[in-house]
Amino acid sequence: MIVHALLQAAEDQITASDLVLEYAGFLAYFGVFGAIGFRWLVLARMGRAESAAASRDDAIARSLQPADTGAAIVGLIGTLFMLINLLMSISARAAGKGISLGAAIAAGGSRITVPFVFIGLFLITFAIALKRVRAAWIIAGLVGIAYSLQGITSGKWASLVNPVHETAAALWLGTLLVLVTVGLPTLLRSPLPPESRGLAVADMIGRFYPVAICASLLLVATGITTAWRHLKFVAALWTTSYGYALDVKLVFVAIVAALGAWNWRRMRPRLGTEAAAQEIHRSAKAELFFAAIVLLITGVLVSLPAPHLPHP
Repeated sequence: MIVHALLQAAEDQITASDLVLEYAGFLAYFGVFGAIGFRWLVLARMGRAESAAASRDDAIARSLQPADTGAAIVGLIGTLFMLINLLMSISARAAGKGISLGAAIAAGGSRITVPFVFIGLFLITFAIALKRVRAAWIIAGLVGIAYSLQGITSGKWASLVNPVHETAAALWLGTLLVLVTVGLPTLLRSPLPPESRGLAVADMIGRFYPVAICASLLLVATGITTAWRHLKFVAALWTTSYGYALDVKLVFVAIVAALGAWNWRRMRPRLGTEAAAQEIHRSAKAELFFAAIVLLITGVLVSLPAPHLPHP
């Protein structure tokens, strides 16, 4: 109903293909950067913290190995969405110009070849990471940084705002996605004793939330910059379809942030038992559900025309 209302208020028609294209791009970012964020900012740090314990009880180290592989699988899926998104974008451009897909790729030059190169690198590194090769994760992280900052070559710093904004969102909610779908289930299904599972989950959650807080702060900073660049005047918030969509998005972003704060302030201190681990797993799923709604509204938002300054 929310999306339908926004579509009715839109100045220009938004097609289903527009939303699918945008959503595929979001899923690509969440998969790729969520996998990298989980592997390096959660799992790797957890491994260092548990190295002494792992030497005494190798079961803890073995219980974390499937999470490493699962993160690589999520990264591969995200890369495939990235490829689909790119091909759909090229196909739409080709259809608009009445040329073939191959001709559109050839005419795109570096704007087309560079993304294909990044996609190829992600595919290779995540495929190698399936074998739990540390070097592959190092390369994937470096490729991710280069992918986010590739706009710096244009010399226009403003062009970095949107990629950094999307990367921050992916490091927060994408890492949460991998945590919920890979990390927590791996520990909760592991052969560890119940008390060990509860403590391991508490450690994993404790490693994640500093990442979430830092990424969310960067997300807010870049989001304010992006919103102001597009709105141009404050009254656009309640006088334009773009402003309406942004208002609705901010409401759901606030819900996601509130759920995250609840998990951090209320749920995390109670961790340490398997029952508490199951409870925060369910709460994190609710956070992801509302994050999915935010992405859907964002797909509508970016498809709307930016407001124009009113004439004197």
